[in-house]
Amino acid sequence: MPESRYKYLYERLGDHDFQLLVNALLTLRFENYVPLPLRQADGGRDGLAVTPPEGVEPAKSLVYQVKWSANGKEKDPVKWLDEVVTKEEESLRRLAAEGVRRYALVTNVPSTGSPGRGTFDRLGLKLDAHAKEFGLEQMVCHWRESVDGMVDSAPTEIKWQYADMLAGWDLIRYLISDEAAERNDHGLRTLLRKVASAQWGDDERVKFGQVDIDRERVADLFVDVNADRLHVTGRRRAERATPEPVGGAAAHLLERGARCVLVRGAPGQGKSTLTQFVSQVHRSAFLPTRQRPANFPTIDQPLFPLRLDLSDYAQWLTGVDVWAKDARKVNSTRPASQSTIECFLAELISHAAGGVSITAEVVQGIFERVPSIVVLDGLDEVGRSTTRAKVVDAIDQFCRRGEAYQTPPRVIVTTRPSSNELAEPSPDLFDTLVLKPFDSGQRDEYLQKWCSVRRVVGSEGRALRTSFAEKSREPYIGELAGNPMQLTILLDLLHKHGEATPTQRTELYESYVDLLLAREANKHPVSVRKHQKQLREIVPFLGWYLQAHSEEDPVNAQMSVRDLKAAIRHFQHTYGNPETMVDELFEATSDRLWALTSKNEGIYEFEVLSLREYFAARFLYRYAGEEVRDFDRNTVFRELLRRPYWLNTARFYGGNAEGGDVYVLADGIRDEVVEKSTPPSVVAAWTLLTDGVFTSRPRQVRDVLGSLCSDLNLSILLDAFDRGEITPLPNLPQLPAGDGPDPTWTRLTEHLAKHPADPGNPDRVRILRELLNQRADFAAWWADQTRAAAGTPSVTAWLRMTADCEGAAGIELHLDGLDVSRPFVAQSALNTGLVPPPGGGFEADLTRAVLDGLCPDVSSLRSQPAQIAVALSIDGFLTNSDNGFTEADGAAQRRRRDAVNRLRRAGSPFAAVAALRRFKTGEKSSTFPWSNAASALFDLAGPCWLASLIAIVGAASPFKLAYTRLAGTKPFGPEAHPATLLGEIRNNSGSASWWRDQLDSVNSLVERAGEQTTDGDLARGEWALALWCVAPPPVMSTLFGEWQAVIFRLSEARRHIVVDAARRIGSHGWLNPFTTVIEPVNDEIADLISVRHTRRQDPSADTSPHRTSIESPPSLLRVARANNWFKVDTAGSYR
Repeated sequence: MPESRYKYLYERLGDHDFQLLVNALLTLRFENYVPLPLRQADGGRDGLAVTPPEGVEPAKSLVYQVKWSANGKEKDPVKWLDEVVTKEEESLRRLAAEGVRRYALVTNVPSTGSPGRGTFDRLGLKLDAHAKEFGLEQMVCHWRESVDGMVDSAPTEIKWQYADMLAGWDLIRYLISDEAAERNDHGLRTLLRKVASAQWGDDERVKFGQVDIDRERVADLFVDVNADRLHVTGRRRAERATPEPVGGAAAHLLERGARCVLVRGAPGQGKSTLTQFVSQVHRSAFLPTRQRPANFPTIDQPLFPLRLDLSDYAQWLTGVDVWAKDARKVNSTRPASQSTIECFLAELISHAAGGVSITAEVVQGIFERVPSIVVLDGLDEVGRSTTRAKVVDAIDQFCRRGEAYQTPPRVIVTTRPSSNELAEPSPDLFDTLVLKPFDSGQRDEYLQKWCSVRRVVGSEGRALRTSFAEKSREPYIGELAGNPMQLTILLDLLHKHGEATPTQRTELYESYVDLLLAREANKHPVSVRKHQKQLREIVPFLGWYLQAHSEEDPVNAQMSVRDLKAAIRHFQHTYGNPETMVDELFEATSDRLWALTSKNEGIYEFEVLSLREYFAARFLYRYAGEEVRDFDRNTVFRELLRRPYWLNTARFYGGNAEGGDVYVLADGIRDEVVEKSTPPSVVAAWTLLTDGVFTSRPRQVRDVLGSLCSDLNLSILLDAFDRGEITPLPNLPQLPAGDGPDPTWTRLTEHLAKHPADPGNPDRVRILRELLNQRADFAAWWADQTRAAAGTPSVTAWLRMTADCEGAAGIELHLDGLDVSRPFVAQSALNTGLVPPPGGGFEADLTRAVLDGLCPDVSSLRSQPAQIAVALSIDGFLTNSDNGFTEADGAAQRRRRDAVNRLRRAGSPFAAVAALRRFKTGEKSSTFPWSNAASALFDLAGPCWLASLIAIVGAASPFKLAYTRLAGTKPFGPEAHPATLLGEIRNNSGSASWWRDQLDSVNSLVERAGEQTTDGDLARGEWALALWCVAPPPVMSTLFGEWQAVIFRLSEARRHIVVDAARRIGSHGWLNPFTTVIEPVNDEIADLISVRHTRRQDPSADTSPHRTSIESPPSLLRVARANNWFKVDTAGSYR
């Protein structure tokens, strides 16, 4: 196979077609070029160009000879081509005597360009010598690069005539062109179009037939749901995961972003529909223009899409032929070498293309040539943890192999949240995208589209929209309507029943399946209506059966008609009911049995996983322990809570509770989280709260809330919240005044008040604000407490507890007596989100603290001092690009841009200073941006640490020195200027004596002004940081003792600032390691030294451990059978 680094794969053409291609290119280039017949005695000529005679001069001609290499490379290409020439010596001498003046070789072998040593120059010397010897004016070689240039400028017709050489986007353009369709091409193009056409049919319709929208096209109903990109996706909560809004998920996935993306969304959130839409947008380019939907977006660089269900892949691993009608095993478990994603794709492509023989090697050849996107849908439907781990490992290996292709295929994997307990693709390979609920605008857009496809128009449509708007204002209905699948059900029920539509999740499904059964009864009035009662018992049993068995083996997610009939007969026999109804039911139904559908003839399954889970919960709730007099319902409930695979079933199970059963479930949650507080059980219990399961008993809500918000569970809840797995409570339970304030609020706030310095307080604050949804109440309470603490040592603790989450967002607050000169106190104040009174002394103090370098990590933008800190953050001045500045991540870049825009709108002169952080025309690869910004800040604010720091960063950078020096200024002291500082420390960096002289001058200044003066402290800090960051290691080693002495003579605040800046610059990778042993006097200095010796890490890389082996509890089916939960489910399978 030709190397993927080649732009055009000439080796695929063979020698014959490559020579024809060269002939076509030269004919295009020279009007008088004449190609000679192929594979005949040509006397050293494959083609010639004759120059018309001018006057009496003899005609001069140019002879071309094509030399093709089968692999596109030769061990010694100079020797190989030189031998071609020497073998043709007799012919070349003859041609020269006949008037030929120039001779050119054309080859598909690339050259190397090293002056004097590369193959281009070495062969050129040999050809010059041959030209003189043979009597020619010139002999040259057109290497592969020259042929590439001619192909680049050639018309499309020539490229497509030799389409086998195409790869990458040239090949894509060929494959999707209607004009190229008329060419006689039975190879790759035909294969890909067959696959695209087959999968187009699979993905064209919405896959939710129970609400009669399966006949509607995805393009007509799709609404792009918003998503967040998570920046911390590790297995352990080492730090808060920061969600970065990306807008619409489909729009984000259609951009040329991350190569591998894990899409995480709640049940019914539209993960599959999203991947259908993204696949169809790419796939539409491979269809004739007349078939492409007009309402699809267009993309400049479409990819060839392949979409598969991971549940099918998991079954296939066990030897099942997933494309057969009965989906039975045809092989034993596949060996590892034949279990790769590529092997499965080979069978998928073979099936889609009508049985064409396809191998994994062919699939790899497609990825080698054709930019592609592979969608792996439904990781959550792989229930068994060991099987899921194998599937995840196969995905990771597939992605790693993909890096070897010229254009690595993009990969999208979808899954549900799993409380971080089940295997997921490696965060080292995958970005994580978390789907968000529909906002009000998206709900309205979906409502309009739903009405359009269902023909609900005129007064009927207005009535539905009015009814929906009224329902949306009810508690918990927003959570229901924010989920696309639940919104679809809700609209269907509203359309049929109006105000009678339920507002609780399980009740919503209950009404929906009743409506669905009524529809089936109307379609098959005799059989279905006659046996409705039996169906209401049997289908929940089948839901449990398929859900429980698919946890153990994904092949069990489906049942053949024969097995389905056997299971129903067994159910009837167990309870002594007549079995004759089975044949009556199946005589009338061919593709649907209530909520069971048959997508493949003879195979039944629950088309939507949530429906299977709903019926499994219904069966568990109504039948578990049916023969045990004192059976504890919480036994089942707690087993469900512990298992991420059963989370959605647990939600439906809880939704069945009414009256006294609500108290039973509340007790179950309290017992579970106290005795076995695991992430799955805590997340499941919180989800039941937000589902509104306990709203009819608000006192129970308080009790459950108190148990969940114990100190032990806070980190679990926040981790799940940060990963987008749980949502906030709509509000705290409202009880009569006699019940007193909410105990969870009281307990948490009392702890904050008694122990403000507790390191766990930031978590408590986030629970109160974000999960309990008490932002306004908490901010007011905190402001009162902080005002009271102002001027006391505890005020710092009050600031820090809210700094991580902007706990005082937007509150105007003046804190008398706050000492902002202490390390990071001002930073904590700004990060709380408080706003100092504009123009007041507190605002001025905070601004001065920013300029003094005391606020290096500000994240809030609420106040002008905070905006200045973000706009002039030192991290924003660290770049490895020679023509631009890019923050470590997109969120930081947007935050800085927002800060500058806010300053500009407010008329602040600091906006102009921040705008100078750019390479102007002619300043590329120079230190001008640092010099210009530092000088402007100095002119605006006077001598300050931030201006000096920007200058020192510029001097430490690898860019060439460029600055505008002001006459009469010095690098340090009262006559210092940042531009002079930048230039002098760079120019004199290698002189130890110069650094000593500067230190002597600084010390003299301190002696004259006093040891603790601000100016002296500033000058010493500047000298210490400049020496550390700019002087080469030998000079730094020589002066290390003096440097340490200066560091420890700095004020506490200045030392923190200098060490922090040195660590940031060192972590960026600009500082060289020491070549001699340095003995630090403490751990702080030792840490700075280690940073110099550590290679820079990608700030976006996730270094948290990736769990590959996950211990899970036994399957629920085993637990049920071991404890005799059911009378009916006693057989492993029904035949």
